[in-house]
Amino acid sequence: MRNIVLIGMSGVGKTTIGKYIAKKLNMTFIDTDDIIITKVGSTIAEIFNNYGEDYFRELEKQVVDEVSRYDNVVITTGGGVVLNRSNIDNLRNNGVIFLLQASLNTLYNNLKKDVKDEHRPLLKGLDLRSRLEKLYNERKAFYLSSADFIIKVDGKSVNEIGDEIIFIFESLKPL
Repeated sequence: MRNIVLIGMSGVGKTTIGKYIAKKLNMTFIDTDDIIITKVGSTIAEIFNNYGEDYFRELEKQVVDEVSRYDNVVITTGGGVVLNRSNIDNLRNNGVIFLLQASLNTLYNNLKKDVKDEHRPLLKGLDLRSRLEKLYNERKAFYLSSADFIIKVDGKSVNEIGDEIIFIFESLKPL
């Protein structure tokens, strides 16, 4: 049994959609950011502030290496997981990678109410729309080269997105 891996920008809905898929397919749901928070005992923002982004990325790499070995799980990742190619290689070894792709407007509308969220330190400070656009432009090539499938989420419900991923995933299974 292979895993379902969700990647994409912060605010695209990875966690919500991942939980939906896991419940519908009776798979275990895993969020790499939540594992990091539990292991360190600090929020992501605190990790960034106290130790820096490089330290966080190393923790992320360790967690991805660990969860990539699991079977029958839905894995949601932080937005920057694609910055380290070994993360994608590990996730792909036992999983199918779905890029959830949204317009800048959708991301902005999803995030504007919770930009202070302790999960999103890279979006604090500057104008949110500008920061989102900058991050997306920096990561776009990484996202596209990492995806097995691209799922456009604009204007779709969680159920529609989740069911689209489930349909693709189940069509990959041998008969």
